Amino acid sequence: MLLLFGWLKKKDRKQTAAFELYTAMVTQARKPEFYAKLGVPDTMEGRFDLILVHAFVLFRRLKSENGDRDLAQNIFDVMFSDLDQNMREMGIGDVGILKRIRKMSESYHGRIVAYEEGVQSGAAELAAALNRNLYADTDATDEQLMAMVGYVHDALATLAKQPILDLQDGAVHFPDAPELAVTAPQ
Repeated sequence: MLLLFGWLKKKDRKQTAAFELYTAMVTQARKPEFYAKLGVPDTMEGRFDLILVHAFVLFRRLKSENGDRDLAQNIFDVMFSDLDQNMREMGIGDVGILKRIRKMSESYHGRIVAYEEGVQSGAAELAAALNRNLYADTDATDEQLMAMVGYVHDALATLAKQPILDLQDGAVHFPDAPELAVTAPQ
């Protein structure tokens, strides 16, 4: 019986870590600099897409050779459970939620593939992927796109240096959003 309780405790710890890491992703994605300076649309879609950028960074670290794929799956589950709960609070019915969750899941997978290909291929390809997805409904400047590309690379490097034990304890540190002054169109 002692082994069973140890398993439950371990599972609970992993769930707690997943919730804390998801919360850290959302907190980072809500930083005003991304919207005010980097031009990410401050809409439901823009916020969702910025969370997905951070999910890409975190999941890439967790799925690396010395990562924790189970923890990545737990975070994914927490993320979509939270999205489901938020839609319920907005009064969306079960059928509508199912359709939206399916679409969000497809969006998630498509963006992860696009960002991975962009990271592997170079800054121009990553900028194109970010422009198609994160900036889909806006006209981001080249400076904003390249600042976001730089941020993604900084975040990947920062997380690569973080010990897996810290992540398994629910602690993640993202870099600061890049400073970029947005000028008004002329």
